[in-house]
Amino acid sequence: MSKAQYIGTEENARNAWTTLCAKNGMPEAVNIGTNASSLSEAELHAMRKTARRALNAISDQLKPNDYNDATTDALVFAGNAIAAVNEAFERMQDAEKFFGKSKSNGATKAMRNSADFAKHYETGHSQDAGEYDIADYLRGIANLRTTPSVKNALSVGTDAAGGFAVPGVLMPSILSAMVPVSALLTAGAGIIPLEQGAKTFTSAAINAIPTAAWRAEGGTLATSDPTFRAVVATPRSLSFMFKVSRELLADAVGLTSALNQAIAQAFAKELDRAGLRGSGTAPEPRGLLNTVGIQGVTNGAAGTPLASYANLFSAYGAILQADGPAPTAAIMSPRSLIKLGGLVSTTGEPLDVPTMLQPLKLIATSQIPNTLTVGASADCSEIYVGDFSQLYFAMRESVSIQLLQEAYASTGEIGFACHVRADVVVNYPAAFAVVTGVRA
Repeated sequence: MSKAQYIGTEENARNAWTTLCAKNGMPEAVNIGTNASSLSEAELHAMRKTARRALNAISDQLKPNDYNDATTDALVFAGNAIAAVNEAFERMQDAEKFFGKSKSNGATKAMRNSADFAKHYETGHSQDAGEYDIADYLRGIANLRTTPSVKNALSVGTDAAGGFAVPGVLMPSILSAMVPVSALLTAGAGIIPLEQGAKTFTSAAINAIPTAAWRAEGGTLATSDPTFRAVVATPRSLSFMFKVSRELLADAVGLTSALNQAIAQAFAKELDRAGLRGSGTAPEPRGLLNTVGIQGVTNGAAGTPLASYANLFSAYGAILQADGPAPTAAIMSPRSLIKLGGLVSTTGEPLDVPTMLQPLKLIATSQIPNTLTVGASADCSEIYVGDFSQLYFAMRESVSIQLLQEAYASTGEIGFACHVRADVVVNYPAAFAVVTGVRA
């Protein structure tokens, strides 16, 4: 990557940059020209953050008459320093693709809760951002008044489709807002963050437990079925649009929480549906229902009313019979959950959950319909039982937000399109069972 050319010399440009930093009270930015190739990833993020902040702050203070050869060279020096950091990051990424990314445990850890999200994003992306929230960020995208930190983020956050990749500093709040409104995440499913350059992600999944056999001395080892299989995740695009009035975006109190909740819930609902019932026909991911190897429990030719906990016991037993781990949760439609909660004994007393099933989380989602047809019945539903830590979403690091400039201009509103790319990975199909034909 070639440097931008100076009018004078590089040494004079460095001196001019030092002078500008001193005049504008930013001494921390004086040494941004340090050799980037010798710095750690954390140091590179810190340098780029400092350089962008200083460059934006100084540029905002300059008047047209302030621009001369020395000032121009100083700004070019800062730009070259940022370019050198970007080049160092590219070399790191190339090395990771060739040698594999170093991990302390040799594997990418699935994120499942707010603590995981915060830990993952406290390094890397978030070190490159200042203090701002999703409302500040959308104001910046819409060219409304915002903070210098947002300007820094927007200066490098453009994606190929003309949108903006949401910075890592904002991702924990969006992902954390998804967990309570996602049945799968609540049940224990995780999110595996993918590197930006990866088009697919291959993981090793358990296909079958190997069969051990006793052998005599010098005897032949028993042959077992294949134990592992490769699962290739291809993140697909999931998108939605929303609009907000210019006045609300500019002035409203509490908008940050509302935006996080709206974005998270929109994605969470469809990720739940695809994770449970996705067809696997592109661009839709393949969900549990259509995954080979899960256990099926049927309720007769025309379904059966949910009158006891028998369905959960049947699913539990099918999983154990297939050598799967004990299930941790059951996901069902709200109708089914209310029906279970309202079960009574023959004397009219509320029916307690059987001891064996008490560890199971009983979770409802509106993404399981009550209008499925089984035989002559068109009022059937499903219940998904399993150890949901064996399912995760392979997801890009960042949500992308695109400004819809003209879509709502006539009404004084601002439109945004949100995109995320994700796929569903079932690590161990035998850990799951689906009960079909569940009637009211």
